[in-house]
Formats: sequence, C-alpha cells, structure tokens
Amino acid sequence: MTEPVQPEADDPRAVLRPQGAAECTLVAQRLMEAARERVRILPQRADLRYLTDDAVIGALRALLLRNRRARLEILVPADVARDDQGRPLWNLAQRLTSSVALHRLADEDAQVSEAWFTVDERGYLHRPQPERLVAQASLEQPARARDLNLRFAALWLNSEPDPDLRRLSL
Repeated sequence: MTEPVQPEADDPRAVLRPQGAAECTLVAQRLMEAARERVRILPQRADLRYLTDDAVIGALRALLLRNRRARLEILVPADVARDDQGRPLWNLAQRLTSSVALHRLADEDAQVSEAWFTVDERGYLHRPQPERLVAQASLEQPARARDLNLRFAALWLNSEPDPDLRRLSL
C-alpha cells in the first residue's frame, strides 16, 4: 500500500508518493500554489500529462503575475520540446517571456531520464523513471530540493535557450 498523497497530519515536511496523473496533478498544484519566487522544471514526456493541467498552469501564471521577481526555468529534452501535449506550458513561456526561461538540454545531457521540479529552495516532485508516473514529493524538504536545484543548475549551464519554442507560430 502506498502512502496517501495528503498525509493525515498534513505535515508539509512529509514525503508524499503520488502515483498516476491525477495524484501528480494534485501534488504539483499544491507545490505551485506554495511557490514564492522560483520554479525549476526538468520534464519528461509523461510529466506533460499533469504539468499542463489547467490548475497547475493557473498556479504558475498567478505566481509569475503577482511577484515581479518570480522566475520559471524550464529545461527540456529535445523530444519533449516538440510535444504538442506541452502546448499550455510553452504558451505560458511565450506570454511571460520576462519571467520564464526555456532551455533545451545539451546533447551530452540528453541521457537524463528522470524528471523533477523544485519550488523555491523548499519543495520538490521527483520521478526517477521517465515512463512511470510514480514520484516522491514534499512541500518542505529544503535539503532534497537543494540537491535537485544543484543538479538542475549544472544541466542549465550546459544548455542553451530554445529559440524555436519562443516563436509565435509554435
């Protein structure tokens, strides 16, 4: 039996174990709503099933519009960058260009098969297997979020902006 998505005590430090698109969507929405300044996303194709949910996109949009310093950084593998399922996320990046940075993974990093996103330096959702929507997540695990942010930053340094996703004719 898996742990519930929302622990009984509703402890933000609890490690959640969402499974499937519906549970990942609920956790992603909670994390995005809790965000204050920075969201970093490294998605795989399966993540587009919950990251493009209206509630998740709405929470991201609200963050970026309410805080001038808020940033969304998305680091995409080449095959994910062209996926039409990601259109709501790509459209958000197009509309809010001053607060969203969209990069493509460098060829030498293309073998990264896991996916994650972090919220500020506190929360995260991490999926170690690209084809299965089984994750670990927490609203308040600064050490784990920091580790994922350091890995993201290293991949970001080798990446380049994706000019194709900035075009209005997506």
